[in-house]
Amino acid sequence: MYYIALVVFAGCIVALQPPINAALSRTVGLLESGLISFAIGAIFLAVPVLLMGRGSVFRVIETPVWQWAGGVLGAFMVVSTTLAAPRIGVLATLVAMIFGNLVMAAIIDHNGWFGLNAIPFDWRRMLGLVLVLAGIALVVRR
Repeated sequence: MYYIALVVFAGCIVALQPPINAALSRTVGLLESGLISFAIGAIFLAVPVLLMGRGSVFRVIETPVWQWAGGVLGAFMVVSTTLAAPRIGVLATLVAMIFGNLVMAAIIDHNGWFGLNAIPFDWRRMLGLVLVLAGIALVVRR
């Protein structure tokens, strides 16, 4: 239950990011706001890494390059939501993003990518995606 509450809270935090970054982008620019967001995030993470980190960031050179994609994907997500939120609203932006998350999650689960156990795509999962898609239609409609 703790992890569910943690992720729900993280979802609330994620909903704050597009409007905050959109406000920042009006002053500094779209791409610049993404850079500032990531730079502040890196500083925010550097402090606990330096104080409490148990791993070694220097071992990153031992990892396959594809594992570095998280930063690129995160940057794309931040810039995309910063661009979309003022135009279609935060709710529509995040519902559409969540739909994309769910589609990719279903593909990952079905194929067992990244060393995960495969979970077949069935009618229940399809119905869930269709309901979220219906949600997009409801919140985007004006």
